[in-house]
Amino acid sequence: MTISGTRFETDRRTAMTLATGAVMLPLIPSSSLHAAVPSPAPLGLGRQQPFDSDWRFLRSAGEGFEAPDLDDKAWRSVDLPHDWSIEDVPGEASPRQVGPFTRDSVGGAATGFTVGGEGWYRKHFRLAALPADCRVEIEFDGVYMLSDVWLNGKNLGSHVHGYTPFSFDLTPHLRRDGDNVLAVRVRNLGKNSRWYSGSGIYREVRISILPTPARIAHWGVAAWTRRIADGQASIDVTTQTDNATADLMLTTRLRTDKGRIVAESTSPASGAVEQELTVKSPTLWSPDKPHLYTLESELKRGKTVVDRVSQPFGIRIVTMDAANGMKINDTPIKLRGACIHHDNGLLGAMAFSDADERRVRLLKARGFNAVRSSHNPASASFRSACDRLGMFLIEEAFDMWHVAKLKDDYSNYIAQDWENALAAMVKSARNSPSVIMWSIGNEVPDRSSPEGLEWCWKFSNAIKTMDPTRPITAGLNGVLGAPVIASEKTARPGFAGKTDDASTIFLDVPGYNYRLTDIEAEQKVHPERVIYASETFPVDAYDYQALLERAPYFMGEFVWTAMDYLGEAGCGATARVKANVPFYLAQYPWMNAWCGDIDLIGQQKPQSLVRDVIWGLSPVALLVQRPIPEGMKEFIAPWGWRDELPSWTWPDAAGKPMAVRIYSLGDKVELRLNGASMGTKSLTPQDKAIAEFQIAYASGTLEAIAYRNGKEIGRQRLETVSAPARLHVTAEKPARRADRQGLSYVAIEVHDAQGRIIPEAELPVQLVVNGPAALIGFGSASPFAVGSFQSDSAKTFRGRALAIVRGTGGKGSVRLEARTEGLAGGAATLRLG
Repeated sequence: MTISGTRFETDRRTAMTLATGAVMLPLIPSSSLHAAVPSPAPLGLGRQQPFDSDWRFLRSAGEGFEAPDLDDKAWRSVDLPHDWSIEDVPGEASPRQVGPFTRDSVGGAATGFTVGGEGWYRKHFRLAALPADCRVEIEFDGVYMLSDVWLNGKNLGSHVHGYTPFSFDLTPHLRRDGDNVLAVRVRNLGKNSRWYSGSGIYREVRISILPTPARIAHWGVAAWTRRIADGQASIDVTTQTDNATADLMLTTRLRTDKGRIVAESTSPASGAVEQELTVKSPTLWSPDKPHLYTLESELKRGKTVVDRVSQPFGIRIVTMDAANGMKINDTPIKLRGACIHHDNGLLGAMAFSDADERRVRLLKARGFNAVRSSHNPASASFRSACDRLGMFLIEEAFDMWHVAKLKDDYSNYIAQDWENALAAMVKSARNSPSVIMWSIGNEVPDRSSPEGLEWCWKFSNAIKTMDPTRPITAGLNGVLGAPVIASEKTARPGFAGKTDDASTIFLDVPGYNYRLTDIEAEQKVHPERVIYASETFPVDAYDYQALLERAPYFMGEFVWTAMDYLGEAGCGATARVKANVPFYLAQYPWMNAWCGDIDLIGQQKPQSLVRDVIWGLSPVALLVQRPIPEGMKEFIAPWGWRDELPSWTWPDAAGKPMAVRIYSLGDKVELRLNGASMGTKSLTPQDKAIAEFQIAYASGTLEAIAYRNGKEIGRQRLETVSAPARLHVTAEKPARRADRQGLSYVAIEVHDAQGRIIPEAELPVQLVVNGPAALIGFGSASPFAVGSFQSDSAKTFRGRALAIVRGTGGKGSVRLEARTEGLAGGAATLRLG
């Protein structure tokens, strides 16, 4: 919205006040700042130029591979991002392994039975006709896990955090008139992750070439909206410069998306330069209207531009307090949040901008307005998508501190690396309007010890020095691990909850993991506390929504999880058992978590259809329980959901009783079978939006109708489908860009003669791709290891599969044909340009 005459404001020094932000972008025209990643171009002067094409890769351990004169012609050619863990395990398929999955995986169920190991990357490049005193810097957005970097055989350094960006100065060892060789060793060794991490240089790499040593410091621009009142916004900007001389001037300006300058300030450039920008009638950023300006920082000597940093910027103020909950631009808002891991399903850990944007769009379509990046900082491309599309983001630094959760995890390095890790997370993201909180950890085993409290203070204090505008948070233990209590002596008299004063003393906003019953009890003791549920079970969606509506201090929930992910195999599993079983991570061939609202290829699962009802996106959902054999019971893991489907096709169930559930926020529902009423049921708040019917199965049409105050508010119909007849192929976006970073998603479905999807079809499908594109992902949402994700053949699951193709750089048409024995094939055409 545009502010005109409305007054609301806050002071930037208030810890509970949030601000705005962005990410450094290449030195390109402002009109192109939010466009697609360009095709590789000859390197010249400029910031953050793409450096992803034409790398050499060897999946091997060894020494000496950094040598400049090493013959690497036999190494495989790859374009980044790249993840070798999603590639097929060497060797023939067998009962012990298929595709990238093997029973012999060191990580086991935690990493989805994928493998890590060691790999080497090399890139040859030339930089011609550069100024004599230019500075060249390489930046990696993410490498998993341990990395060592060399230029022309000279070691530049190492990096140990698998999810934070890092950079090296190439200038001292650069050959300005010949071939340069950049070598990167990556090691993903032992048991170091509780989920699928991927292996390799799985995020983007960029190179910056600046004409002189004087420059704007790396991540050196910090900007936030201090005040919005009387029809204008005041923005504070602090810019750190390096090697600045007395004749340099710094100009900071704000441009509209059309390039028009709406605010500007010029100051002598020396050290940290503080400036203020005043914007009249600003257009504000919010999840509903994520308007972005361009913040441009320009270092000049006379009329010559020495350096320029351009980045998207959103004007907004977010506040949080117990009386009002969370507000953005003085408008109350509740968090409908999602926890996610970092992988992109069939692509593994590879962070393509198109893949990250697709994830955000899928979440937005399901009513989510916030994401918790668990349990690590998000990729720059995902954060950019949140900025552009309007998705709040909680950035999280660590899954553990000094006490290991796994023997080879980051706890081995945090003592010497924590300052680098926090600086990388905060400085690279502090200008993003989507980021609303910094999380310093998730269910940290040692945070309640005296040493843990000291580290909590260190982490929080360090972040506040870099960004005083956003709250510090953490995910506090719930169902897993002991409650977070420093000492019984520190608890207040009569305190009935689990989180005492000491455990939250350095947190501005505590996050509660699986603590539904604690929230209101603890608020009575801590009425000043503003709270959110940082992890929740899908089955508790109704209760959290009810709490959200009655408790102003409760900001919202973050369900675990919004989307299925690789690893933590089977934590949302269902199974048929004869007796009760404890919680477990499933065994091979389980490979994905199966706890997401949305499955691995982007389709809604039953819990998502129910959440649509609870959040008001749909008036009614109709689901049918898969029959449970006599003498068996259904086991549902804590993060799981009943094995129920939006299907009325059960060929083996004729005449047998079926459990049918209608979900609605109406006060009455009716079930009809082939036009005949099977009964009605009234719904009260105690029913939590669920009405269950038991009816004998008969093929035909099953229909649910929901009412409120005697009036119909919605209906849903399920039909018995006929035999599979053909494959239906549809491109999500028929027109895409042609470069190597451009992705196209193509859905393959099994249909009957009437064009209805076959809900249980599992058929082998062969793909043929013709044109300037390569198939880089093909598979289904199945939680089991059933094949390769990089083959041209895959099996559908519940009637669906998904193909992902990557441009090869050429323009033109790409045709994808899908074939399976006994059915009519299907095809789709893409236009790349």
